[in-house]
Amino acid sequence: MSEKAELKPFVVVLSLKPAARLPAKLGTLTLNFAEPDGLKQVFVTKIEDNVKGTVIQTGLRFRVSLSAENIRKAIDSAKALTDGIVSFLTMMTGRGMDIPKEEIAYELTPEAKEREFLQVFYDPPVILPSRRQVDPHRLIDFIDRQLKLQPLFSERVARAIRWYRLGAMVTDIFDQFNCFWIGLEALNPLLQQKLSAKDDPVVCPKCGHKWVGTPTVSGIRSFIQDKMKEGKLVYQKIRGLRIDIMHSRMKLQELQPLVSEYAPKTGEVLFRAICYVSGFDEWETIPHGAILKEFPLRGELQCLLIGGDPSSLGVDGEDPHFQLIHDFKELKSNEDGSVTYTVSTSLTAKIGPNVQFRPQEIRLYGDSETKGAILSKTVRTADGKETPV
Repeated sequence: MSEKAELKPFVVVLSLKPAARLPAKLGTLTLNFAEPDGLKQVFVTKIEDNVKGTVIQTGLRFRVSLSAENIRKAIDSAKALTDGIVSFLTMMTGRGMDIPKEEIAYELTPEAKEREFLQVFYDPPVILPSRRQVDPHRLIDFIDRQLKLQPLFSERVARAIRWYRLGAMVTDIFDQFNCFWIGLEALNPLLQQKLSAKDDPVVCPKCGHKWVGTPTVSGIRSFIQDKMKEGKLVYQKIRGLRIDIMHSRMKLQELQPLVSEYAPKTGEVLFRAICYVSGFDEWETIPHGAILKEFPLRGELQCLLIGGDPSSLGVDGEDPHFQLIHDFKELKSNEDGSVTYTVSTSLTAKIGPNVQFRPQEIRLYGDSETKGAILSKTVRTADGKETPV
């Protein structure tokens, strides 16, 4: 039996903009959570902007103190906790809000010589050109087909298309899956009619009498199993996920790997089903672009903080952090509509006088159609010395 990993104290700072307001006279809202892995404290403060001499609340900042095995698990735990708090805020106010974004996380072990540190940057210079070129002939054909559908068909297809669009917009994979499944349910009666699939009957165990108790998803099942590649497996998986998610049969973290794999497949099934009921003969081969997420490009800096003590890792009572400055060097628009640019980025350490840092990794994240590379990295110390890394 393996030993349980040692837990270390961390601070994770997250922000949310826009958000609900806290009372003007309230400085900090403190929330305590006694959990199996120790006490978790969340300090909620206002993010305020000064607009022409008027201070306006524009968001909330969450400072979470907790214990975890490593910095990644600390961030995941803090995000889950603050996401739950924001859900309660929405319940109290009716103000829908996003999931708080992690900004800084660092270790607070008192006697440690080296402490884990990670900072996320959401404001790198990003040029977001319009992508995925539209085929005007296909668009006109698609709209024309919808206009010629019978009212029963056209209304349900319109609903399915709207659910597909919503699924393509949301960033949470569970919400995405739910949107795609609801879109399929909108098409279910149409699929039943086109595939001659009747509702599944209920059989009395005593007399064998059969009757239809409630409408079933026999149209969805028949379309996936009979028309889609590996249809029986795909239907089994997404039907099971639908039940597990909608009826809360399993924890979301246990379902996450399966949803990550099958939410995109459910989206393609919905796309193909829309094309099928719309009367496209080539519904199986119409190009289906994978759902394109406009995730903002973000960067991560991970390093070790060396020396100092937990109360003096930053300067002037602030959290230790790095200040980011960008300078565009080259920008070019390509014939295919893409944009290529080169930028120089400077990171200035804002850490205590007795604290040093050792870089570990710099990472860039974007969506699947964003490409990039770090061309060179150099560390410049206060005395002007430069060291390539």
